[in-house]
Amino acid sequence: MIYGKVWLHVKPSVGIPLFLGAVAVASFSVHVALVTNTTWVKRFLNGPGPAKAAQIKQDVAQATVPPPTVLVASTTRGSD
Repeated sequence: MIYGKVWLHVKPSVGIPLFLGAVAVASFSVHVALVTNTTWVKRFLNGPGPAKAAQIKQDVAQATVPPPTVLVASTTRGSD
């Protein structure tokens, strides 16, 4: 660890919560900036809404399969 000696001057019971608090504040401020400065994040977080819900097509065409063809192999060989 590069800054391992910092714990000689700062107690871990003070430094670790301070570091985690700074990370939380920075993350929260980035998320607030995204929500306030963009238009697509609000729409993404709210979902598609009732007007843009996916429409399911009710009448589905059935696929037609031709009947199987049976091939019969001949058991006779040429003339003996």
